[in-house]
Amino acid sequence: MTHNLIKPMSWELAASSSLALSLSEMRFVVAFVVYVLVGVGLRHVRSTKARHWYAVITGFLLIYYPFGTGVLHALVPSSLIYLAMCAFPTHCGTLAWLIAFPYLIMNHVFQASGLSWKEGQLDFTGAQMVLTLKLVAIGVCYQDGRTHADKHDRPYRAAMRLDRLPSLLEYYSYCFASGNLLAGPFFEAKEYFDFIERRGDWDEAAHGRLQSSLLPGALRFLRGAACATLWSVLGREFNATLLESRWWNTISVRHRVALILLTGFTARLKYYFVWSVAEAGLIMSGQCYSGLSQKGRASWGRFVNTRIRAVEFQPYMSALAGNWNICTGKFLRHHVYDRLTPKGRKPTVVTTLATQLTSGVWHGLFPGYWAFFATSALMFEASKVIYRYEQGWPVWARSFWPWQAAKMALTSCVLNYAAMSFLVLTWQDTWNLWRSVGFYGHGLVLTIMLVGAVLPPRRRPRDPRARDGDEGVVAGEPAAAVPGQQAPAGREKSA
Repeated sequence: MTHNLIKPMSWELAASSSLALSLSEMRFVVAFVVYVLVGVGLRHVRSTKARHWYAVITGFLLIYYPFGTGVLHALVPSSLIYLAMCAFPTHCGTLAWLIAFPYLIMNHVFQASGLSWKEGQLDFTGAQMVLTLKLVAIGVCYQDGRTHADKHDRPYRAAMRLDRLPSLLEYYSYCFASGNLLAGPFFEAKEYFDFIERRGDWDEAAHGRLQSSLLPGALRFLRGAACATLWSVLGREFNATLLESRWWNTISVRHRVALILLTGFTARLKYYFVWSVAEAGLIMSGQCYSGLSQKGRASWGRFVNTRIRAVEFQPYMSALAGNWNICTGKFLRHHVYDRLTPKGRKPTVVTTLATQLTSGVWHGLFPGYWAFFATSALMFEASKVIYRYEQGWPVWARSFWPWQAAKMALTSCVLNYAAMSFLVLTWQDTWNLWRSVGFYGHGLVLTIMLVGAVLPPRRRPRDPRARDGDEGVVAGEPAAAVPGQQAPAGREKSA
């Protein structure tokens, strides 16, 4: 049970009632809007030390406002991991995994986070999920910095090493980061410290002052506001309650499939809102800066967390992972997938399963999460089969718009079908829901995989430029066939 010294105010109750939000949801929205303004203020703090203090104080207050004493959960694993970094620098990354993830699982269980979120009651567990990624990452990167550098280290691992122990102020500045725990996105400690200390791309002596981020930040915020408005309208009709209602069993299968498509899209709108606003805050502060374009204009795509058009109109199911929750995928890619794959070797099925397992545990222990990730693995494999068939076709056939539209429809139908397990959570509800539409999503992907096994696509000649184990996918396959694959910083294209 959490407590909050900030008592409910009349305007909060009135606003939450008119918007059909719980008090915790209303406070989360308010904190999120203030977070963007905090980002504007951070850009104008001139001293490095003052920026660290600003990040700690504002970050703590923005989390306390909606979650109250739940914010104290941040102090337990963070304190233990900092002590591990001080006492056991060559093993602190391993200890970070052993501390942060079990503590998160404990919170998921005790708070029953999935069911609470389903009912509109927010708690600190969501923020704890973001914090867990950051605590593991800073522990692992500091361990990398204190162990002997391996010439076979991947470039990303070498670039993110921390060669010195952050001070306590720097450490908690990274943890709270001016409200970043509200909804992410994840970023590495090295990237954050470079931003705060004005190094690298943010070095004003080398690159001059950053261009104004007011317009791109405002546009990103407006995109989030548009998604929130649409979600508030559609969410009243298309939600988990509809899927579990008695009325659901009285309608035709065709009607159910149509409702699944609408409900899945509506559910994603909520994530588009929070991630767009989170990006807006980072753009306003300047942290999202990713270099100059060829035309000399500032790019603000360093921490893009979703590309809406690339999700909603995606011809390749395997490319969904690289356009949805991108920064978490980045963590999974570099701190799980790559580290389980020795350089120069190809990833194995065990590597992929371990990565999916980590993602599943991070989200929670409800069967619905596990059902989704298991289904997504089948989706990726089916997408690879389609891609390999296409390689034997002429270019005009592959790019023929009816074929592209058919693939987009397939992706949308299967994605929304699979996502329903994320909404209903329990195994019985997931099974009943999928059965009510004839398990069509599994039927489609398994049929594609079966056809690919019985009538295998013609193998194309090996590309001599492809290296064994590089990227973990077949050369030329759609990006993000593995977790977190994305364009290099500065080349992202946001929706």
